[in-house]
Amino acid sequence: MARLYRHKTRGWQIHYKIYFPDGSAKRKWRTFTNKLRAQDILQDVDRLEHRSLKNTLTREDLRYFFNVKLLSREEADRLMGAAVEIPTIGELAKEFLEKSKIECRPRVHKTNEGRVQHLKDFFGEATQAVEITMERIERYRAQRLKDVTAATVNKEIIKLGQLLDIAIDHGAITENPARKIRKLRDTRERKPRSLTKDEIKKLLDVAKADRKQLRGVAYEIIMAYLYTGMRREELIYLEWEDVDLKKRKITIQSKAEKGGFVTKTGRARTIGIASRLAEILSSLPNDGRYVFGNTAPLIKSDGITHGFRKLADAAGLPKTITLHSLRHTYITHLMEAGVNPRRVQELAGHKTFATTWRYSHALPSDGIEEDKLDF
Repeated sequence: MARLYRHKTRGWQIHYKIYFPDGSAKRKWRTFTNKLRAQDILQDVDRLEHRSLKNTLTREDLRYFFNVKLLSREEADRLMGAAVEIPTIGELAKEFLEKSKIECRPRVHKTNEGRVQHLKDFFGEATQAVEITMERIERYRAQRLKDVTAATVNKEIIKLGQLLDIAIDHGAITENPARKIRKLRDTRERKPRSLTKDEIKKLLDVAKADRKQLRGVAYEIIMAYLYTGMRREELIYLEWEDVDLKKRKITIQSKAEKGGFVTKTGRARTIGIASRLAEILSSLPNDGRYVFGNTAPLIKSDGITHGFRKLADAAGLPKTITLHSLRHTYITHLMEAGVNPRRVQELAGHKTFATTWRYSHALPSDGIEEDKLDF
């Protein structure tokens, strides 16, 4: 039976015995500096000793006892009669990316592939999940910070955490060190770049005059962006059945069907249709499935980005203005108009309020707020 002893110089020791299927046994001990930690482990040791004696250890048991260092790899193999299977980073990455391809939008999946590749390059595809420690993760962060921002490193560590979550689900490890790593602080202060009214006018004038770009509906697409703040795929895959011109409402669905898309947050939302946009949408042919298209979207993701760049250049807009700036413009102008930030979060489809609050600089200000103080 396992016993806990006070060692003269080493703190606290647990002495225990493990019994092998061939009838042999082996005495072992673990040393701890903390008595409470030793007492916690003692329960696991009792379970290991009892189950090995009764020959009732499962593969999951052996993985657990191996991970908490009560068994060596050789001892676990002898107890099971076969090697304990601990997945490698390469195997975890493959399983994660197979799921990502099914559940995520193509662009998100591509991003996942890139981040996972960086992890495989550093840790090695043959590295087992149990070998990923907090120390190795810290070394990874230090190395990556030489090339990329803290925000990028944080996202890659999240991906590592998701890989190791799979190992936990399989019973291969009991703790996820990537989940214990504190996020790096991103010291950059960035405010979303939106278009001024003058820039909007220049862009719309060019879009009206150039009927070659964006399959002849450049003006209509840009107006839809400005008045709805949709993300790129949300606008490309907008269907007529989700547009109610009578009630002036658009429902942005999160569809997982083949050929469709999933919203960034995985949630549907409803936004209003401004009267000016309602007139534009009413002028479009609605005998197909998609608002900007027919049985298939009129323009692909890269095509709409490329077309917008040409229009922006023709309008003399700076390179900092991108297609996504139209979404920033929608959100910024709502905030400037005094719309409740919580409502703006709903309309924009932000998962967290922190994202919406990045636009707080656009909130209307009534003079000097400090003048309202009266001490």
